Amino acid sequence: MKEILIFLFIILFSGIVINCQLIRVSTTNPQVTMETFENQQSFTFIPISSNSIRCSYSLRLIAKDTNKDINSIMVTRRDNDIPQNLFSTKTSTSTIEVIEFNGFIDLGSTTSTVSVISNSTIEYFKADYNITLTCSLVDTSKLTITINDVVNFDNRIGYYSSIRVAGMDNYKFGSLDTVDSTQLASFGRINIFAYVWPPLIFENQRDSLFTITIVVSGVVINLMTKSFYYNVPYPTTLFYDTYPNTVLTTPFMEFGFHNSPLVTITCDTQTSRPYQILISPLSWYYPKPISGKKGKMTFMVALQGSYGISNFSLISPIKDILSRISLPVNIIEFTHGTYGNISLSLSSYGLGSPNIQSLIPLFEVSFSGTAPSLTSNQYLFGMDLFDASWPFGYISGNHSNYLHTVDFLRPLNYSSISLPYRFSSTLLNGVQPFDSYVEHVSATLSTETSQPILTSYNFKRLMGKNSYLLLTANIISKNGVKRVLIDSKDYGLKTLVSGTNRNGTYEIIYPIPINYFSGIISFACYDIYGNNFNYIHNQVVSYEPLLVFKVPDYLVNYFSVDSFDNITFAKNNFNLLNSAGYNTMYLNSSKIDPNTPLELVLSDPVSSSYQSFQNNFVAGSFPIVYNSNSKLFTCDFIIPSNNLFGEISYYIRFTNGVLTNNQLGPNTPKLIVNETYLDNQGPIFSFINTINSGVPVSNNSDGYGYVFNITDDFNGFSSGSITVKGAMDLSKYTFNFKLKDAIHGNKLDSQYTIFIPVSKQCLSQTFIITSAILTDTNGISSVFNLFSNYPDPTINPFLKYFEDSIYQLYLVINCDATTKDYDYQNLVSFKHSIENSIIDVGKVNSSIVFDFSISSPQSGIKDQQSPIVYIFSQKLEKIECISTLVLVDETYGTTNFTCSTMLPIGFGYPGSLIFSIYGFLNNAGFFFGYSTNVIAKYFPSYYYIDTRFTITDEPIITSTDIIYSTGGSLVIYGRSLADTKQVSIYYSDTGVANTITQDTIYGSSAVSISSIAETTKSFKLQIITNSGLKSNEYWVTPVYFESPTTPVIPTNPPQKCIGNPECGGKLQGYCSPNGCICYSPWIGTGCQSKVIVVPPPILNPNEPSTNIITNSTNSESSSLVGVISIVSLRELDINNNVIKTFKFERWNQTNLQNNKNIYSSSIKFDSSSNDCFINVETQWYEELTNFTFANQLLVMNPSTLKYNINITAYPFQSNLNTLQLIIRAKLTQNDHDDNVCSNQEFGDTVTDNSDFIQLSVKDHSLYGRFVKRGIVDGRIISINNVKIDDLDNESNYYTSDSFIGIVLPQFTNLIQLDPDFGLLFDSTPTDSICKTGNSGSSLSKGAKIGIIVGCVGFVFVVAIAIVLLVKYKYHLRNLKSVIKMKKTNKN
Repeated sequence: MKEILIFLFIILFSGIVINCQLIRVSTTNPQVTMETFENQQSFTFIPISSNSIRCSYSLRLIAKDTNKDINSIMVTRRDNDIPQNLFSTKTSTSTIEVIEFNGFIDLGSTTSTVSVISNSTIEYFKADYNITLTCSLVDTSKLTITINDVVNFDNRIGYYSSIRVAGMDNYKFGSLDTVDSTQLASFGRINIFAYVWPPLIFENQRDSLFTITIVVSGVVINLMTKSFYYNVPYPTTLFYDTYPNTVLTTPFMEFGFHNSPLVTITCDTQTSRPYQILISPLSWYYPKPISGKKGKMTFMVALQGSYGISNFSLISPIKDILSRISLPVNIIEFTHGTYGNISLSLSSYGLGSPNIQSLIPLFEVSFSGTAPSLTSNQYLFGMDLFDASWPFGYISGNHSNYLHTVDFLRPLNYSSISLPYRFSSTLLNGVQPFDSYVEHVSATLSTETSQPILTSYNFKRLMGKNSYLLLTANIISKNGVKRVLIDSKDYGLKTLVSGTNRNGTYEIIYPIPINYFSGIISFACYDIYGNNFNYIHNQVVSYEPLLVFKVPDYLVNYFSVDSFDNITFAKNNFNLLNSAGYNTMYLNSSKIDPNTPLELVLSDPVSSSYQSFQNNFVAGSFPIVYNSNSKLFTCDFIIPSNNLFGEISYYIRFTNGVLTNNQLGPNTPKLIVNETYLDNQGPIFSFINTINSGVPVSNNSDGYGYVFNITDDFNGFSSGSITVKGAMDLSKYTFNFKLKDAIHGNKLDSQYTIFIPVSKQCLSQTFIITSAILTDTNGISSVFNLFSNYPDPTINPFLKYFEDSIYQLYLVINCDATTKDYDYQNLVSFKHSIENSIIDVGKVNSSIVFDFSISSPQSGIKDQQSPIVYIFSQKLEKIECISTLVLVDETYGTTNFTCSTMLPIGFGYPGSLIFSIYGFLNNAGFFFGYSTNVIAKYFPSYYYIDTRFTITDEPIITSTDIIYSTGGSLVIYGRSLADTKQVSIYYSDTGVANTITQDTIYGSSAVSISSIAETTKSFKLQIITNSGLKSNEYWVTPVYFESPTTPVIPTNPPQKCIGNPECGGKLQGYCSPNGCICYSPWIGTGCQSKVIVVPPPILNPNEPSTNIITNSTNSESSSLVGVISIVSLRELDINNNVIKTFKFERWNQTNLQNNKNIYSSSIKFDSSSNDCFINVETQWYEELTNFTFANQLLVMNPSTLKYNINITAYPFQSNLNTLQLIIRAKLTQNDHDDNVCSNQEFGDTVTDNSDFIQLSVKDHSLYGRFVKRGIVDGRIISINNVKIDDLDNESNYYTSDSFIGIVLPQFTNLIQLDPDFGLLFDSTPTDSICKTGNSGSSLSKGAKIGIIVGCVGFVFVVAIAIVLLVKYKYHLRNLKSVIKMKKTNKN
């Protein structure tokens, strides 16, 4: 029977995708049974803009006919929309057609018939399908539309208002219509829209109320807001200055390319953003705050964007007086020079070339000219490009006349077509500011057209500090994969984790595209010939079987105004004077997927300075990570010190857009800086002068260089770097220095000198400072680059020398006689260290060494100018190996060099690597180098190497996430990590080494661990696999962070060392000032209890009770039961009176995995409050394990049962009330003979600042530890534990029974605690409470054998029976059962 199947993908304009299989309503094939709709399928759309009466839609259909005789399929619709054919294919079993309809529909419903027509050589088949499309207006009565009370300001946007539209569920307007037909754009794919105000509107309407009128579904809505400066006083005084101060009267030549003059404004403002605007002939600019505090601030802005005579206006009102200051300037553009007369030629070499018979396929670019540029050059062909500055490519010559020649591996995918090559100045953001030269070369090569095939893929979110995704893809490629790209970035073959590049598995870890405003990810793969696939979201990969490339929903899901239920901060007010603000954000949402990538971005001026210069993690952008314990999104972030006063703006960034704190609504918490002094300007040169400039070399014994002073008025100078270049020979010297290198002074004002080496044989020329970076102690940098395309003039460290022009930086060297040495030196030797010219780039230590020599120049090699060996792959990947001078051999007349470097994993694979050398410079100013072609001509065995890529089981650590000094979890990245067993950690500050078992393994490429201890120093990681292999050692440096609510955790007082011998003797422990410190496996206050290993407990499936057994040599029966119960939760008033009591009785149990279970219960309240949930997770540890709770490292001994227990939000009756978690510990022996006695102790531990309770019956005791800290809403706090005597207990001579109360403070979302318990064997029986009345001594501190049971978290009505069993039999009974034991033989 013939079958026609049609699959419909309906893609709404908003990005929602609905997948379904349509049902036929008619068919011309009598052999096919007609099917009908019971409920007609329909789809509803809303207009793109709020007041539109049309909706857009996109329908993608896949029609499949399984009749093998069918030749073709045609899909039509009975309307005016013309389908677009996307794909057609015919296999041995079916014919497939993919088409797409795009169009508009008016208000109302439209039913369309889609006809699928199949043609064969003998038959004609047709099947019809109906769909209903509805365009519906939004019901405004269900919407809540609000606007901020006051106009907002943002450095990037300017003055704006946020209009929030709530109540649209998953629908979204493309734009919001105003009454004057203006369409307001949204902040990404969310229903928040921006109205950007003309900045000059506030010049005359400071205290005005403004109305924005919008139209939604024909309904006119007026929204009112206040001016940004409503009731905000203007400054009473204002001063302005210019750099240079003569710029208003004298023409100014830029101090470097695009480094324009500056204006500073100082005023006595009470607001951090007074009304100030600089109007240029082309645009306007907002001055940025650079220094000051509340009451007196200084701002700076550049006079940029126009050359020649221009008139700028500075608007900065004083009191109620409108003020426009005219700033007429004449700016002369700084000239950057040219390449001289260029003559560009390209040549192609290959196998069988008449020049070199064995040469691998290359092409060569050569040109000559004069006056080589000091800027970088960009080389581009195909999809590959790279930047390289001098000396790359300069093969011979000097400033007056040079030759530039470079060789590249010829791409295999160009066949009988022109190969484009472009040589130009550096491109920036696609803009080509300088000259460009394009030529073509043709090559005839054989190619293969089979494209790679994606057979399967999978996305997985890495839950670390960085917003990373893991894409695992299986790819088959007939020709071999060459590139693997996500969003146009090539991640290379280093991502190959198994198989080969012809049939392999790839794991790509990449940063989630935050703020793409789409969430769409493209995934592409190229083979060695350029054949490729390129998929985006919802694109069909294959049809048999059907495979569609879909990114995770959390990347494309909508956000709305009400996506966030609640946002809070640990702190809201800050003193940033000389100290950073450490804080934590807590974000509660029942609507956001926990995997959703979110970032918190600070908009304060200092963070903005970080973002523009550093662009890294600590630069004002912080990941918001979901905490599975607290069920909250949390973000630890740092507000830089010495910042701007007042409110700090921030925004939450996600894949579909951004939400500023103002857009989130009026109840969103604020971050307020109360005490501070702003220093947002990097260090500057307050003095600079040349040393011996123009002095003849013969008369100079003091050297040539610069002397300069660096000042930074508040933060103070930290470090700097200056680069100086020769104008004639292009020699380059880079000087790095720190405060400790100063001749004299301090961090506020210090002096330095730098010297350029000049020999007696030299070239007369001028040296120029081409770049400088100065950084203060707060990370604020001043940056100068002579040839930067788009500099920020306000951070130029030479601003005080704008008056003296750029020539102040020129250093003139006068040689007595010009040294003549223009001979091209021969390359005498060249070799590398790779055997058989094949290097394995699958290893972490792929090193290569080069040794080479040249015939010595007559004038000698210039000092500190090292030639560079360049290593290139076919994809224009580049590594520079900077050489060192080994020997000037006067006997043989050679100068010898060496260099070594490491190749990154996967570098250049698949393919070859070629070598070239450039940067030889003699003292006469003549430079020379050797292209790959030249090296191949004279040293054909060493001009290239081939690569191979071996995948081994040896683990490799390549990087980690950022981690704070407070410790916690960490994601480790690398290769061959799938078999990880544990991670060894060495802390450099304490010298402590321990081992942590991994939490999660992400394929072969990442491992997450927790329990990193709190440390401010670097620590070392090493991964150990199950097979015993060890990775490389990798050092991690934490970022300093202080908990915003750093608790004052009590420290236990010193205790007297006890025991006989003291502390168990020298083999078991030693006496410290705080008490006994025990050696593992000994424990206890006197180091006289020993941990032994017992089998895992047997789970009781009906209730949270556990029996733990051990073997002994007892021969007489006895019975002992130890019970730990979480009895109840009590609410207490301020006087500790019990207000409410909740007993825990019912539990739901889930087996998570081996030795790990979870129990859950709840407390129900009235309808006005949510239930309080209690979750208890138990896990059995068979080995010694370090465990971190509340930043405290705890030891979990072998045979430990750990609890992770959580209590969710509780509705306190009063803000003054507290909770008390009641734990009952009971130890009972049923052998009630006259020798049985019991005892109790409660006190402080020695090593871990905890409380303990010890219940003893005869020769056994139950030991409990209560840590004096907990985690409340993500914050670490001090916890108080009390022994409760007001509850009935059953203590007598054979039973020791006690209640402990853990006092819980008020909390909002979640609270966690950490008690643990163990059953001990006492060699000396207790005799405190005895049947005979003999109650003298307390529990003996004699030798004890202990079974330690750890329990972590909040504990709720969990009863744990800890049972000692001797003999070799075990009987599982309920909690009240008697466990038989045999007494020890005494023989």
